[in-house]
Amino acid sequence: MAPRKAWIIAGCVGALSVIAIVLGVTLSQGLSFQPGCESCRPDGDMMDYLLDTGHISHRDGLLVTWYHAANNRSEMEKALNSDIMVLEADVNVEGLNTPNETGIPIMAHPPIIYSDNTLEQWLEAALNRSNKGIKLDFKSIKAVGPSLDILRKQTEKGRVQRPVWINADILNGPNVPIPIAVNASQFLALVQEKYPNTTLSLGWTTLYIASAPNRTYTHHMIESMHNLVKALPQKVTFPVRAVMVRAAWPHFSWLLSQSERYSLTLWQSATDPVTVDDLLYIRKHSAVHQIYYDLFEPLLSQFKQLAQKRSSSCRG
Repeated sequence: MAPRKAWIIAGCVGALSVIAIVLGVTLSQGLSFQPGCESCRPDGDMMDYLLDTGHISHRDGLLVTWYHAANNRSEMEKALNSDIMVLEADVNVEGLNTPNETGIPIMAHPPIIYSDNTLEQWLEAALNRSNKGIKLDFKSIKAVGPSLDILRKQTEKGRVQRPVWINADILNGPNVPIPIAVNASQFLALVQEKYPNTTLSLGWTTLYIASAPNRTYTHHMIESMHNLVKALPQKVTFPVRAVMVRAAWPHFSWLLSQSERYSLTLWQSATDPVTVDDLLYIRKHSAVHQIYYDLFEPLLSQFKQLAQKRSSSCRG
């Protein structure tokens, strides 16, 4: 990102943060949440919520489990009937960029632009039939505004009694040859205007090819993100590609030190050669409540077993 462009975006977001603080207070008036459960609200801490609802025994991101792409009705049903703690789903616009575009938010991961499940239907099922946390992932700015309006209406009715994460990749990251990130200033402005009482999940676009030379996250990339969010009132988790994190750990360690509002969510593409050693290194050099691990099996179970064994030996 050019320095002038970064400065302009940061300046816009800085101004928006002041509006967000006032707006957040205003919008939260009249909303009702479970008495005695501070985390049972859209802007509640996800780990505290899972602890309060008995899903986990202590504040450790390794205990949290995730269901990927709970989009169409079949996958949504599997997710709702599972013991997974957080539902991850992708929101798109029906018929995006075609003559059939309707503006209706649907549950589909691009390039898919049609679905048997709208966001309204998905929320109805998730809110009625589970107490799972919610993470909504946006790849198109067109889906954001209408989706936040729907979320807002459900929240005003007192139905969203759980944390909600709003996710988008808003900066270009390692190995991506063309800019494909969601527009940062537009995305953050929409959240502040329409649904500020949430947790932001903000990442970088990435590309990783195992057989090719790959770069990792740079300090400039991490600092650019921090400059965008440092004045915002929300909690922020940064989804980062796990296979690239250890090589860039000094940068991410610096990022986590900048605010108690920050956490990382390590994610893995199905073909990424993430190693248990790298994960153990990251865990050793961070607080257990700072990192979520959104990883595939069998890697996740192997990592959990060794991490818990090391933790037990340290206590002994």
